[in-house]
Parts: sequence; structure tokens; C-alpha cells
Amino acid sequence: MCNAKISVIIPVYNREKSLKKCLDSVMGQTYKNLETILVDDGSKDSSGVICDEYAAGDSRIKVIHQQNAGVAAARNAGLAMATGDYIGWVDSDDWIEPDMYECMLDNAQKYEADIVVCSRLEQYENRSIFKGWQQTKILDTEQALGLLLQDDIIKNYLWDKLWRRELFDNIHFPDVPIFEDMAVTYKLFIQADRVVCLPEHGYNYLFHTGNLTADSSWLSCITFYFVAKKRYDELQKKFPQFADLLACECVSAAAGIWAIYYSVPYNERQIFNLQLKEIGVFCKQHYRIALQKANMGFGGRLVMRLTPYAKWWAFALTGLVNWLYKLKHGRNL
Repeated sequence: MCNAKISVIIPVYNREKSLKKCLDSVMGQTYKNLETILVDDGSKDSSGVICDEYAAGDSRIKVIHQQNAGVAAARNAGLAMATGDYIGWVDSDDWIEPDMYECMLDNAQKYEADIVVCSRLEQYENRSIFKGWQQTKILDTEQALGLLLQDDIIKNYLWDKLWRRELFDNIHFPDVPIFEDMAVTYKLFIQADRVVCLPEHGYNYLFHTGNLTADSSWLSCITFYFVAKKRYDELQKKFPQFADLLACECVSAAAGIWAIYYSVPYNERQIFNLQLKEIGVFCKQHYRIALQKANMGFGGRLVMRLTPYAKWWAFALTGLVNWLYKLKHGRNL
């Protein structure tokens, strides 16, 4: 096994309850040539103190303390400090299996892969769901990108993957409050000649209502649309085989905006009036394709049909559909 250095970057914000378990799982890795970079993004609890305590006990740990600037800024700060041959990411409320990085690095070297993806367990309150492969898969750029865009087995996350450092040479996380990983993962994948997917379960993703990605707030819905639309604009000509899938994601994102429009304060809605009209124009061009591609129930498909209309009545109808859906399922569309 080679002695390549892995830089593991962990953004930290108010995670005092889960942080020690996370750090113990990283520092207890069977592969020892790690550089762990903790970016304390202005935590108001004892997370920053915990970071310093761990750094005092292990010279492989570096700590950055910064004023709260969001997860994208934290990722950029960690990336700027990283000196490893490979980059790994761990979220501070998750944990990893003891041999995750050893297994991933072995396979990166064995297959000369630019990206290695391990299987994961999605940890819910009363159950765990395995997401991954039954056997090792070797994918080329198009195959891997296709799975990434489907956002199921390969998710638009950074953390269950080992990345060759050079992939990040021209990468900067955009200044968005959420979905900053989705905004860059496709850029990394289109640079990768070979992606290896492993059956070994390495990552434990803790799913709870506090996850930003589980949020259905106005800001998150708006951000999701614009991140998805930027990805559509950049990929649809170079990879026309994925154009319909990318457009479907944009229309689905618009449906989420329409569904909660009238639950948002008036002054917040007004800020995006012009953008909502532009979104409606895009949806008018693509909603029929989205209806064919989307894996949505009756309510979601009905809302998709209303997204071409950035009008009060369309927002009202979608709000009613969303209200009925929420009564039945306990969550927004």
C-alpha cells in the first residue's frame, strides 16, 4: 500500500453533541497518514473547544477558527489548507467505519481511479438503509455522471467519496447557504476518467430533521432551483444525453417553490418576483419532459403542470395541493 496523504476536511458548526463520535471515527482509522482539518465556522456552543482539545492530543489535526460564514466558506478554507494527495470530507454529525479510508485508497491505487465511492448506511431514528453496490463497479466519466445526476445510489454529496487532489485545483465552492456540494460535484465528476464504486459500507449518514438538506424553507427551495439551473446550463450541451434529466430536476425544484409560495412573508416573496417569472418561462418549455421523467405522485405532477404560470392563482392552487399533501404525509411536496 502506498503512503499517500489523505486530507480529511470537516466543517463544524454547533455540533457539540455529535462531534466527538465523528472525530473518534476519523482519528481511529486503520490508515494513519491523515491530515484532518477542522473548520470551526463560528460555533456558539463548545464545538470549537472540542476541536482544540483533539488537536492538542493529535498532531495530525489542524484547526481553523473563523467567524460564521456558512458551510461553503468553511469548505473553501479547509481546501486551501489541505496538503494531501487525496481529499476526503466528513460531516460533523456523521461517522465513518474504521477501515474506510484504507479500503478506498487501496482501490484508488489498484484501479487508478480519480474518485472512489463507498457504500453507505443512511441512519434514521428507528432504522438503517444500505445504499451501495453488491460488487465493485468501475465507471467511465459518462456512466458515473449519469448516476450522479440521478442522485440516488451516488448522491451529490462530498463525504462518501475519496477524491484525487488535482480535481479540486480550479474548484471554488459558491457562496450559497445550502447545496454547495451539488454545485461542484458534477464539475469534479466530468474531470474524472475513472470512478470506482465499492460494496464496502464505509460511511454512516445521520438523517434528522435538522439536516439542511432536509429543509424545505423558501431559501433552500430557491437555492436548489438556481444550483440545478446552473448545472443544466453548463452540462446540457456537452452531455445532451442528460439534458432531459437535468431539466426535470429544475422543474421539480420549481414545484417546491410554487408549493410554499404563500407560506412565505410578502416582503421575502417580492425580492424574487423577476426570478419567478424567469423560472416560469423555463418550466413552460420543459414541464412536459419533466412529467415523463419525474418520479412523483399525483400531487407533484399536478404542481409541475402549474409551474409555467408565475401567477397568484397558480401559487394558490399549488399551496392548496401542498397543504393536502402535508396533512396526509406530514411534510411538504
